[in-house]
Amino acid sequence: MPFDLPRRSHVFVDESKAGSYYLAAAVIPPSGVTAARSAIKGLRHKGSSAVHFKSERDATRRSFLKGAASTGVKTVVYIVDGQPDKIARPLCLEALIHDLCQADAEHLVLEQDDSLAAADRRIIQAQVRLNGNTQLQYRHMRRTEEPLLWVGDAVAWCFQKGGSWRAEVEPLIGEVRRL
Repeated sequence: MPFDLPRRSHVFVDESKAGSYYLAAAVIPPSGVTAARSAIKGLRHKGSSAVHFKSERDATRRSFLKGAASTGVKTVVYIVDGQPDKIARPLCLEALIHDLCQADAEHLVLEQDDSLAAADRRIIQAQVRLNGNTQLQYRHMRRTEEPLLWVGDAVAWCFQKGGSWRAEVEPLIGEVRRL
């Protein structure tokens, strides 16, 4: 059964591009954003400015996944196989924006990648116009600025790694969409 995005959601997106392309969108109802952000922020190491899954130890990864799942945050994972990033990312963003427009989502935050920001804005603006949504606000932020981006990072990394990591991340998954 597909995951129903809560109306007026706030969505936080990161990706993994090793092998297939995985775009993970952490979806949070507006009433849960403050509590989720606080809880997720509390999962980082003391003295660390962010959680970045590819750099973490396995024990830290497992602890983060368990803590993130306890917040009730769910993710939608968009997957494109066998395509270069320059094709896969737009496909994922188009599908994501369509879904967000259908759910009247309010806020979208993507992890900042200076080399992709302009292209992302063009895709998002075109999809927002196409879907007739004028209320979706979006921006790019660095992982050190927005802890809720860490959830998408964790989910995308786990999908890319596969094996037992795919099972460990399952409590955070609302839906998987292969494009």
